[in-house]
Formats: sequence, C-alpha cells, structure tokens
Amino acid sequence: MKFSNKTTAYAIAVVLLVILFSGCVMQSVHKQRAMALYRTGDYDQAVEYLEKASKEKPSAELKILLFRAKLSSYLHHLSQARSFRDANKKEEAINEYKIALGIFPNNKKLMDEVESYLNPEKKEKKIFVPTVKPPVVLDIDASEKIKSLSLKNTPITKIFKVLGKSYGVNFIFDKDFRDFVYSIEVEEIGFYEALKQLCMVGNAEYRILDKSSVLIYPNTTFKKRTFGLRGVKVYYLANSTAEDVKKLLMAVFRDQQILVQEDKNLNSLIIKAEYSTLVEIERFIASIDKTKGEVAIDVEILEVTKNFINALGTSFGDVSSPVASISAGVVGADGTINSTFNVKDIKGTNFFLTVPSAALSFLESHDSTKLISRPNLRGVDGEEIKFMVGDEVPVPQTQFQAGAAGGFSNIPVTTYQYRNVGVDIKLTPFIHNDNEVTIKIKLTINSIAGSQGDFPIFGKRELENIIRLKEGETNIIGGFIKDEFRKGVQGLPGLSRLPILGKLFGATGKEGKETDLIFSITPRIIRQTKITAADKQPIWADVEAAPQGDARTPEGAGRPPGPSRPGANSVIIAPGKRRLPVNSTSIFTLRVNTSSKLASLSISGSVSGGEANIEEAKTEGFFGGQKVQVLANTSGTSFDLGYTFPESLRTIGVVAQLRIKFSEKGNYTINLGSISAMSRERQSVELTGTTAEIEVY
Repeated sequence: MKFSNKTTAYAIAVVLLVILFSGCVMQSVHKQRAMALYRTGDYDQAVEYLEKASKEKPSAELKILLFRAKLSSYLHHLSQARSFRDANKKEEAINEYKIALGIFPNNKKLMDEVESYLNPEKKEKKIFVPTVKPPVVLDIDASEKIKSLSLKNTPITKIFKVLGKSYGVNFIFDKDFRDFVYSIEVEEIGFYEALKQLCMVGNAEYRILDKSSVLIYPNTTFKKRTFGLRGVKVYYLANSTAEDVKKLLMAVFRDQQILVQEDKNLNSLIIKAEYSTLVEIERFIASIDKTKGEVAIDVEILEVTKNFINALGTSFGDVSSPVASISAGVVGADGTINSTFNVKDIKGTNFFLTVPSAALSFLESHDSTKLISRPNLRGVDGEEIKFMVGDEVPVPQTQFQAGAAGGFSNIPVTTYQYRNVGVDIKLTPFIHNDNEVTIKIKLTINSIAGSQGDFPIFGKRELENIIRLKEGETNIIGGFIKDEFRKGVQGLPGLSRLPILGKLFGATGKEGKETDLIFSITPRIIRQTKITAADKQPIWADVEAAPQGDARTPEGAGRPPGPSRPGANSVIIAPGKRRLPVNSTSIFTLRVNTSSKLASLSISGSVSGGEANIEEAKTEGFFGGQKVQVLANTSGTSFDLGYTFPESLRTIGVVAQLRIKFSEKGNYTINLGSISAMSRERQSVELTGTTAEIEVY
C-alpha cells in the first residue's frame, strides 16, 4: 500500500498533536495528584509528582509549587527529628535529619545542628575570665576558708587583725578610719568575703599594697581619689563601633566616674577606671560586642502579562482611505474599460465592481509569565539592603537666564535630571533567636505612564510592609496590577455599522493588556549572633572580683559577696541607700525582723562620713497602742535606744524613725554599733544589723 506525501504529512502532524496533547494531559494529572497529596500532608509524594510535571513542561507556577512542597517536607522532617531528639530516640532522629539534609544539602545551620547532636562533647562552654589584672595581689590561697569566726563586742580594727593573722596579712589603717565595736559570727567564709563584709560594715575600702599588706581607708570621695586603685585599659572592638559602645558605657557606668576616649583608627576604647569597674566594663563589652547575624534573602520578581486581542469582521486593508480602494466601470465591445456608465443602461451593459481582499479573522492570544530578576541578596542583621532593576530616564528641565549682567531672563537653558524607572527594593532584616526573621519591606515600581509633549508622565506603585517569616518560609506579594483596554471599529463608513451585515463591510477589535508583578521573598539565616549562658547573667555593680594572678587561686574562688542581706534575726535600716542634696533632712526607719518573743531590746548606732546631726529619734505610735517602755537618747551623730516590751505584744516591727540632717557633701553611713536583745524566757537573742549608705551632693 502506498501513501502519498500529503497523507504522510497529515499522519505525522496527527501523531505530534497526540503526543503533545498526551503530554499536557499527563502534566495536568501529575499536578492534580501533587496538590491532593500536599493537602493531605504527604509532602514527599507531592514533591515526586511535581518534579515529574516540571520535567515534562517546566513553568514558573510549577517551580513555585515544587519549592513550597520541598520546604513543607523539609520543615516536617526537621520537626520530626527534633521531636525524636527530645525523646532520646537517636536512630529515628538521625534518619529524619538525613532526609531533611537531602532536601536542602547546603543548609549550613542544619549541618551544625546535626554535628552538635552527634558530638555533644565538642560544645565549648565559654566562661568569662577577665583579662584585667591588678599590679599587686596577695600571696594567699583564696580558696581556703575560715571554719568559724565569732567575736562579740570587739573593736572592728581587732577583727581585721584576727582575719589577717589567719592568712598572714598585715592590715594598715588610715588615720581617719573610725574604730567602733562590732560583733561578728560567721562560718566557712573566705578571706575576700570576710574582708568585703568588714569594709561594708565599717564604711571603708581596701587597697592591696604588696603581697602581704592591705590598707584600710574611709569610703569618702577624697580618700578614694587619694588611695583608690585606678588603671587604664584599651579595649579593641571586633564588631561594634567605638562611637556606639562609648555612648552605652557613658550611660551605664556614669556613677563609676570613668573616663572614656575613643580611637576611630583602631576602633578601640581607652578607659580609665577602678579595678572592679574595669572588670565590669570588660564583661559588658564582651556581652555586646557580638558578631552580627547575617541572612540571605532569595527574591524573585515575576511579571505576569495577559494580552487579549479579539477581531471579528472583514478587513479592507488600508482603513485610512477605504473608499479609494473601490473601483467600478463599463466594459466596451472592444474590451476597453470605461470608468463611467449610465445607470439606465445597466441592463444592456457589462460592468464590474472590485473591492479589496476581505478576510474574516478570529484571533485570541495569551502571553505567559516572565521572570524579570532573581537577585540573591545577603545582608547584616538590622542593616538595609537595596536593589534596583530598571533604567534611568532623562527628564528635561528648562530655566530662563539673562544673556548678560542686568539683562532680561530670556535665554532658555535646558538641563536633564535622571529618574529611575523600574523596580526598587529595600529590605531590612532582623534576626530572632527562634530561627525567625522579621523583614521590613519597601517595594517601589516606577514606570512611564505616557507623555505630554516632550515630557514623560511617570506612574508609581509602592508598598511598605513588615513581615515575620520562619527560616526558609516563602512570602509572595502581588497585586501591582496595571490594566489597559482598547476598543475600535474600522471599515466602510455607514455600512460597517449595519446590524449583522455590518461585519461584511468592517471589523470590530478589542485589545486588552493586564500586567501584574509578583514578588517572592525567602530568608535563610547564614550566621546568627551567639548568646551564651554567661551573657544572660547580670553584671553586678560594686561587687569586686578577687584579684587574679596568684597561681594558687582557682578560677572564680575568693570572690567577695555583694551587699549583705538581712537574715531572720536582724535590725534593718530602711532605706539602705539614698541620694540627697546638701543641707537636707531625711527619715530612716529601724525595723526588727525576728520570730522570737522579745522582752527587751537595746540598739546603739551612729552616722559617719561628714557633718550630720540626728535631730529626732521618734519611738511612739509603732506598737499598736501597747504600752512599751522606751528610753531614747540622741547626741550629734550617735543614738541609743532601749525598749521593754509587755507580754501582750505579739509581733515587733518598726521600733523607731531617725530624722537626720546632712550639712556637708560626701558619702555617709549609718551603722548599728551594738544590738542586744532578751527573750521572754530570759535568754539572749542574737540580732545582726544592716547599714545605710547616703550620698550627699
């Protein structure tokens, strides 16, 4: 059987159409199955079907759907891995981690998480160790503790000396240091802890002179300026700017009387302060001078354009002169053509009428999506990222200037100013500790909407928004739609507008164009600021670290305590700290904190540090109407109080209020010298006393 060439061509065309149609059908089937699986949560199978559909006929829509399915599968397996990890199911967790890594194999953060899980011993526990070293340290073993130290009604200078003999340290007292009687009873206390406690009670400071000598001096501004140990240290910054850190230091440590100078060339700070303040500043800088996080943002800009063209009717070629294209005439017996003829002779005359070639057209077309740009942006946490794609269009600007000095402004001078036309993107990422990223977005689309004479008319579409996304999560922004619609009629005048038959003498056309811009934004964290457990701990002021440098002193040993807290049996002065202007009067309350039933109580104390006067010791109105025998005596800066309580008095709270006037600038301390109490069973009750610190400016 023989087939003609024409038959063969038809057969090949039919086969190609069948193959093309079957391919489109299979792609549609794969897509439908993938979407059904995706809705049921079977992300892995959805990925397989979408990959098959993408191989058969790639498109931007399938690409976005495939990425979403992969991301959902990745997040699902990562969540499963972490759940198995928390449940101590190591084998199952490792399998889920491998599947997640198979989806995104270049995920450095996930690789670090898996490595940390498989090798937990490699985790480095960083403990802050100050590099500030004092010039002289005591030659003692700071880890050694005194088992028991109990001295009652003993001069505080003698208590210092007893402490010094235990460690082989010689205490030297300044001539202005005020000695007073004090009782101390402590157990298992180190040298620096006891030293700090005694200095707080005595309103004093200490200065290490050599390996075995310590100077004790009053805690006043003049003495601290004279004997205080101050040093200069240069702090080199790695990530923050010296200007920014200087502002923070001057705000946080303004009470420590520090001097700060920045060096922009080396990005460093030169600081002069006391030893304990230098240690605090070093730890503070270590907590804030962190490597900033970095994030990579994948941005895709898609332009979706839909063109609709519809033409129906008869086209007569050049529509500018449709009548001129028509010709008529009479054919003579000799075959000649005469362009004129008489309508009355139409029955006996041969005539002709010609029209341009007519065509009936039916046209409809649609354009697909186009990828305009796909920038991979990388930026630092908190810093703005800018990206612009488009052109610069010159805009003429004409000004009239004078031709000569004093002349009229009649000479036009034209200059050009360039304006951006295109897509302008500004992103500012903020990385959070929970693997999420907040992105501040500003999208601007500038276009030429038309022209007026020689001047272009600019169109602008803008969006500002703030979104918070998980790492790897994609956000799609659209709606920048621009519509253009035209409708026209062309053909023979009058005849083209006839109902129904008008299509034979003309054509109607409709043309529409719809443009939309779609943005997809996907953040990926590359580097995150590491916040350690040490960074989360507070930095306590006025708590000195034990001087380092002694080989026998273990790390962290010998650290003096902070301000002592009142115990269960104590007499508390409130407020404990106060700042007052000079020549002002303030009231301080004495409160007894004990569960014992007291029969009697005696308290003596004094104010030290400058010129002050105890104007009144109020003892009435504090016992709920109970009759309490009170003996109160004040003399200048000292006071003595005595109480005899009735058996009907259940609890004891506030026992007195001291009204004190401060007549000189300086640092003052209210000390409770001796406290004695007796219970109703005629047994002694030990009560400790607190101190109050007052700064008068």
